[in-house]
Amino acid sequence: MRSRFAQLSRSKAVLATLVGVIVAAVAGTTVGYAALSKDVTLTLDGETRQVSAIGDTVADVLAAEGIEVTDKDLVAPSVDETVTDGSAIAVQFGRPLELSVDGETTTYWVNSTKVASALGEIGRRFEGADLSASRGSSIGRRGMTLEVVTPKVVQIKLGGKDLRKRTLTALTVADVLESMDFEVDEHDKVTPSLDTEIADGDKVVVTDIRIATKRVRREAIDAPVVEREDPSMYEGEEEVVQPGRDGVRAVTYRLRFVNGELAARKVVRADVRVKAVPTIVRVGTKEEPSADFAGGNTVWDRLAQCESGGNWAINTGNGYYGGLQFSAATWASVGGTGLPHQHSREEQIKRGQILQARAGWGQWPSCSAKLGLR
Repeated sequence: MRSRFAQLSRSKAVLATLVGVIVAAVAGTTVGYAALSKDVTLTLDGETRQVSAIGDTVADVLAAEGIEVTDKDLVAPSVDETVTDGSAIAVQFGRPLELSVDGETTTYWVNSTKVASALGEIGRRFEGADLSASRGSSIGRRGMTLEVVTPKVVQIKLGGKDLRKRTLTALTVADVLESMDFEVDEHDKVTPSLDTEIADGDKVVVTDIRIATKRVRREAIDAPVVEREDPSMYEGEEEVVQPGRDGVRAVTYRLRFVNGELAARKVVRADVRVKAVPTIVRVGTKEEPSADFAGGNTVWDRLAQCESGGNWAINTGNGYYGGLQFSAATWASVGGTGLPHQHSREEQIKRGQILQARAGWGQWPSCSAKLGLR
């Protein structure tokens, strides 16, 4: 009994000693880890926190925190720098900025977290431009697509207005017109087309086209003219055989206005209410007599030679006509029609004989004297 109790006492002592060794070992390990860890201020994209990490370098601390960096990221101090208790580490992660400027797209890697600073980082601030996101917008780790429309000087002509210059932040012709509060009608002509991208100095022209309908209840229809050839009359002579009478119709027009001015008119419907009566005209087709110098040796031929050089068809515009140089009034007084030079030698002599019988040779004072006729 006494032997068994002694054995049990020795076992308890061994157990107590083992427990003491384990406790000491654990305490020693804790003190060792505490001596290796460092308190570090870690700033990621501007957000700061305190961390305790084991390691000798910046890379060790970042690895301990599960932070992976690439050559697109900015790390200060560098990853191979030694850290001590109280060190500060800053990381600005790289992120893609897809920049579309007036339709031309380029991707940049930036470390800034705001649009304004990112544009400054790449040296393109785009003063006065329109941006698809505000300059104070944040850029996440996945990056951002930013559309930029730069201001441009554009020449604009709207309808009948004068050409003017405007500075506009517009990408297409449609944007230009929208910024001018100009609504394009379906009939308007826009040059260049609405979807055309514009550049500085471009010219935009809008031809204002308006289509309208006009109805006229009573519109006169001009009497048509019917010409009938008459070989007994000389060319240029006309005689109205039947006077015409205008008709009446109801008509609908399609009107096309260009820049406010009427450019075209088309009849789309016409209903005749009163039919027009045509004017019938006789038109002479007989050729005028040509110059006649071979008239013979009569006294009338010699008189014509003196008066007109023997040209029975002469008309110099001096108010006297034909071989015997009749005035229009004198010719009519002896029964002549039209004008003397339009008639034959024989007709002119006939009328000359009537005049001479009525008033004597004094009707041709100079030439009759030269010829000894009086």
